[in-house]
Amino acid sequence: MTDYKTIFGKKIKFLTTDLSNAEGEGEIFYSDTDAGFKVGTITKAWVTTSVLATARARSQGAGTPTAGLCIGGQDEPGTKLATTEEFNGTGWSGGGDMPAAKSDHAGDGTQTAAYAAGGAPYLNSAYTYDGSSWTGIPNIGTARQKLAGAGTTTAALIFAGQVPGSPPQTNKTEEYSGSSWAEQNDMGTARVKLAGCGTQTAGLGFGGYLPTDSSKRAETEQYDGSSWTEVNNLNTARHALSGAGTQTAALAFGGGAAPGNTTATEEWDGTSWTTSSATLGTAGSNFGGAGTTSGALSMGGYAPTATINVEEYTFSAMTITAGAWASGGSIPTAGKQVTGAGTQTAAIIAGFQTPADPSITGDTFEYDGSSWTEKPDLNTARVYTGAAGTTSAAIFFGGYKGPPGYSNDTESYDGSSWTEVNNLNTARSGNGGCGTATAGLTFGGDTPGLTANSEEFDGTNWAEGNNLNTARSEVGSCGVQTAGLCVAGGGPAPANVISSEEYNGTSWTEGNDLVGGIRRQVASGATGTQTAGYVYGGNSTAYLALTEMYDGTNWSTGPTLAEANRLGGGNGTQSAALLSAGQTTGDTLRSTSYEFTGETTSLNLKTITDS
Repeated sequence: MTDYKTIFGKKIKFLTTDLSNAEGEGEIFYSDTDAGFKVGTITKAWVTTSVLATARARSQGAGTPTAGLCIGGQDEPGTKLATTEEFNGTGWSGGGDMPAAKSDHAGDGTQTAAYAAGGAPYLNSAYTYDGSSWTGIPNIGTARQKLAGAGTTTAALIFAGQVPGSPPQTNKTEEYSGSSWAEQNDMGTARVKLAGCGTQTAGLGFGGYLPTDSSKRAETEQYDGSSWTEVNNLNTARHALSGAGTQTAALAFGGGAAPGNTTATEEWDGTSWTTSSATLGTAGSNFGGAGTTSGALSMGGYAPTATINVEEYTFSAMTITAGAWASGGSIPTAGKQVTGAGTQTAAIIAGFQTPADPSITGDTFEYDGSSWTEKPDLNTARVYTGAAGTTSAAIFFGGYKGPPGYSNDTESYDGSSWTEVNNLNTARSGNGGCGTATAGLTFGGDTPGLTANSEEFDGTNWAEGNNLNTARSEVGSCGVQTAGLCVAGGGPAPANVISSEEYNGTSWTEGNDLVGGIRRQVASGATGTQTAGYVYGGNSTAYLALTEMYDGTNWSTGPTLAEANRLGGGNGTQSAALLSAGQTTGDTLRSTSYEFTGETTSLNLKTITDS
């Protein structure tokens, strides 16, 4: 009898700890922990990931799940967009703008070599992207919108779409050689709002809509570089869907079907479509799509209004659990203008503005990762302080204590009580803080009036440091005394701030801007480091749920908060952050806390049985 070793050339492993990485795919082993045989198996699923910075629909996608692009589109009021966003596999950051705004265009390619052609309102313009900027190329021959595309910047393929006049749908096909567009043989079925994928010599077009009779279409056609051939239909007729992959291995997902938007995904094997067990988390249409059958992106779209939602399709033995915010323990006191220090599982927050009279308190609480415990109050009741350190060695400094106003008080915490230590040189509130109880840093704030001043603490005294480049208050802060990060902020004047600045222990240097726009009143307290920073919540024209992560060079979007929040306390790390209290939409003061857990992966293991 042939045994496992003879077939596969290796014995079944005996393991005390289960396999946990992708190398375990398909490998059988004996688990001593569970006293049984296991194997790593392939799964397919859509997983919610970091959101776009700008809500949009009718955009175009290109690239892969680790190097993606979302190009143009329109926002919820219907304003056309020229903006591009880039995805690094973790979050979205800003790319170069197109020369002019457009939606409902064709496009494809990679993050560093993409194209966009045609689009609304009935455009013939075309552009290529080199990873940083867009350049105009020759116009397409037939101005159109709601078309589909495939291919590369030097071998592009566009087809079908909507044109002015009657009938409004076209079946025209054009190819781009890298220097000019040329009309080719028409598709068999003229239509609009279809999806496409593949290459210039092996393209695939599917789904769509006929404005003349309002019918949703299921037809699929293949292009061989010369002519189109009709092949097997989609199982579900739909329009405004998205696609990814090649002519022989494609995905069709979402779109408008009967009776409304769908979550359904279909898989194409070169011959026929099969309904996949993987469905989108949110039914939608008119979103950007990119990738392959082993990894794809769905970006934005109508669900039912224009969204920032992004989902990633995975086909792997590794199960991805997306980073997300979840409810933590409830704080005994509801309030805002809170400051935090420490870690997600060992945190301290102090200073609350509450609905009570007096509204400004020195309330202090510690968190152990599951529940909050009340501790002695600050000696000087105040809010909106800076902070540094841990639950056993912290300092809180500055803040607002009510009329007559601003504080220069510094208090140290030893895990059980507060002690007055030497004051800041400049009284302020809304100041940033980071570092430790013996090597602290504060910067910015309201004095009143915005300040750029920074100060360093050596465990005994504060000493003046070099100024920020931009005076600001109500800032976000990350890092330590010799590698600090200041981001966002604002005040009565000037307007809110979008920039970040890095401190090297001596001077401040301008860093890159946030991608989600200007904001202030983000969670107060240091979260993360100068090369792995995190800011969340805040206030712009409205209270925000948006979060952003910093990699030492660029900011990119992260998973959104469970609810919009400003003036909460923040602390922890980029992969394990904590948000405490604050104020949400409707000006409700919160006693809630939220914990962030970064993305994790695990091997999908199946226990082998004889049944």
